[in-house]
Amino acid sequence: MIVDGDGSEDRTEDTYTTGQAARILRITDRGVRKMIDRGELEASTDERGRHLIPQHALHAMLEERRASSAASAAEISGEEASRSAEEARELRERVEGLQRELGRLEGRLELTERTESTMREERERLEQLLEEERAERRRLQEELDEARQAAARPWWRRMFGGA
Repeated sequence: MIVDGDGSEDRTEDTYTTGQAARILRITDRGVRKMIDRGELEASTDERGRHLIPQHALHAMLEERRASSAASAAEISGEEASRSAEEARELRERVEGLQRELGRLEGRLELTERTESTMREERERLEQLLEEERAERRRLQEELDEARQAAARPWWRRMFGGA
């Protein structure tokens, strides 16, 4: 037996328990009971003292929430559109700034690569020159060593060709 808040029986309407209503509304059982206590949600009690919420009352609350949500969304969407347009403009400016910076960095990279290439060529040229100088130094050292050996022989051997 279902008893309305005014004490009369009502068997004609399907109802939800607070647990079922909570799942449908996506809130807690306690939240449903608070809504009932504040008079925001219609409910009756059964013989065991449990709250029973009529389907029409719960569905009306859902519709009210959806309408409120839609109105808020429309209000927010206007604000969001303005904010989104501003954010899009700021992002576009930021992207343009980053593209300019990228262009500068690419230019610097190209200059760095050219400089590196030039320095590599110069290093190779200097290494070749160093190798030539070392070969010349070895040749001159050999001549000097031969001249010293020749000078170390006695004069008479140098004069008469003796070994």
